[in-house]
Amino acid sequence: MALYYFGNHPHAKRADGTKINTRAHYDYICRQGLYAHMKGKKEDLVFTSSGNLPDWAQDAGEFWDAAEENRRVKGRAYREIRMGLQEELSLDDNIALVEEFLKESGIGKNHAFTYAIHDKEAAYDHDHRNIHCHLMFCEKSIEKDRPLGPDMYFKQYAVNQHGEPCSGYLADRYYQSHQGNAAMRKMWADIVNRKFKELGIKREISEKSLAAQRQDLLNQGRFEEAEKLDRIPAPHLGEAYKNPKVMERIQERVREIDEQTESPDDSSSEAETTETTDTEGSVMEQKITCFAIDKVLRRVIKEIELEEQRIRQEEILEMETKLSAEADDEKAEELANEPIVVTANDVYAGLKARAKEQAKRQAEQLAKYKEVKAKVIPERLFRNIAIERIIGKDYHNLKKRNQRILEELKPMEKKYIELKDVPYKQKKEFYLSYSDKLRQKQAMEKQLKDYNEELRNKEDDIQRIVDELTQQNKAIQEDAKKIYGKVIKAKNKEKMYLAKAAELKENVPDSDRILYSRQLPRLVMRHSKLEGGKPLKDFQILSHNGRAYVVLSDIPTGKLEPQKKTALLLGDTVEKGQASVYTLTMGPDGKEILDVSRTKDTVRLYGSAKKTILKRGEGNHYPPHTEAVHQQRQTEVLGKINHFLEKAVEDTHGRYQAWWDDEDHHKKKDELERVEEEMYRGWSL
Repeated sequence: MALYYFGNHPHAKRADGTKINTRAHYDYICRQGLYAHMKGKKEDLVFTSSGNLPDWAQDAGEFWDAAEENRRVKGRAYREIRMGLQEELSLDDNIALVEEFLKESGIGKNHAFTYAIHDKEAAYDHDHRNIHCHLMFCEKSIEKDRPLGPDMYFKQYAVNQHGEPCSGYLADRYYQSHQGNAAMRKMWADIVNRKFKELGIKREISEKSLAAQRQDLLNQGRFEEAEKLDRIPAPHLGEAYKNPKVMERIQERVREIDEQTESPDDSSSEAETTETTDTEGSVMEQKITCFAIDKVLRRVIKEIELEEQRIRQEEILEMETKLSAEADDEKAEELANEPIVVTANDVYAGLKARAKEQAKRQAEQLAKYKEVKAKVIPERLFRNIAIERIIGKDYHNLKKRNQRILEELKPMEKKYIELKDVPYKQKKEFYLSYSDKLRQKQAMEKQLKDYNEELRNKEDDIQRIVDELTQQNKAIQEDAKKIYGKVIKAKNKEKMYLAKAAELKENVPDSDRILYSRQLPRLVMRHSKLEGGKPLKDFQILSHNGRAYVVLSDIPTGKLEPQKKTALLLGDTVEKGQASVYTLTMGPDGKEILDVSRTKDTVRLYGSAKKTILKRGEGNHYPPHTEAVHQQRQTEVLGKINHFLEKAVEDTHGRYQAWWDDEDHHKKKDELERVEEEMYRGWSL
């Protein structure tokens, strides 16, 4: 809840009128010394800062100690400014407000200062925070080129016989003046409001009284807003808010006022309350009542503002919805009236796209074919697989090991014969190794014999498995054959589409030849779109001899040659979507047309089929009505392209010219159309 509070106070006094100790006040606002842990205080210190302290002061406490020691009995050592900060802002933003005030007020540049920010729960409304700043500063203006020690710093300013300062600093009277106070009050409001605006917060505070603010609103004709300020401002309760009984009485009065508001016909209670208050003659009771009324009014005004804001948001949303729907209808109508064209190039691109699609399908099927073929098992492995399924892998592993033993024994047998006459001791080691190999061979042969016997007994099972593998291979081969058929089919289709594309290119060399059109413009109009994109009304339009020309581009010329531009003539006849291009010879200023000549060049006033198919809305999305029109146009274009693609495949004689309806509608204009064309040709700017 944005609020304004700005208090400018001289050196604080005690109840007996004597001034309080300067260092004690510093300790209080900075929560130091005796005030570091104040019992019963809900107030929290969140930030402190000091500036412009002289070199002889180690810290702010020492400076304010010296200020108190050198203060005259009736003099003041500091001035305090208390500012209400904003709970809508962060601590950093509130600190920035204080720093900006120091800068703009001159305190931050010319005076020693200390400020502390306190943040606590609001005493009268627990839903809000009471965040505020205590700024105490010495009113003596620092002369940085004339530093003074503590013995001279606080003395009264004086000059010698030569007019040169010889004692103390001059005290600035600006901050105690009515003019200075008024300027600082407005300054603080402006600083806060600038921060609100910077952060996009729709809040505003004012240094003016409620009556002055209300009068300003009345002068501006803002009567409803002025009515909200037609109330007596809440009185300041001072230290009374610390009294629990006062707080209870405020809440009680708020409840009484709420009850009176809910029962407006019962005026007796209000009269009774007023009479009681008058009878009591209690100033505090009157303040409490006034404070409670203000609190209720503020709450009601806040509720009214929230309701008004809700209504405004609903109205804005309703208006935005209406405008969006109108824009959608306008866009849909504009889109529906745009030409639809299918050219030979669109069919050529379609044939190439289909060829590319078939090439992709061919690659996919070929990869699938290879994957399936890899599953085919060679017939020579059938029996081994069958044996492995029946007795496991040990049989084949045993045969491999036996084969290795036989190969190892061949050279050993030869060596055994060679060592026949050698003494036993010399061939003992070899004989033992040879014997071991023979024993391994015999053991393996026995195992193989047992396995072979088992296999002879299970020959029927082996044959059954072999038959199953044969059937499995056959099924895989059939699948591979079908897939390969798809590969060949895709390959042939790719070849056919490429051939048809080449045939189309050869028979219809003009790729812009229109094969189908709807709503092609007959005249060059301001709403016509160049290449189906930018409307001609968005180009520069110049007049010459009663005719209007749409400037397209500049023509490069020599330095001594006059400037030339390409242009279209508004109202000119459009032949099959093509508008003639003119050359404009410009005057020295580049604005006046000196001469116009027609060229053999033309430009298209329609977009390609691709532009029709692709969405061109913001973020590639259209609103509902426009989306429906786009879908219709897209369906129509794709349908026509597919129709021509099928014709391209079916037509084996290359009779592409027969696709174009050679009926020239411009040659069959009725009298009314001819009059209309002549009228457009006579238009000028």
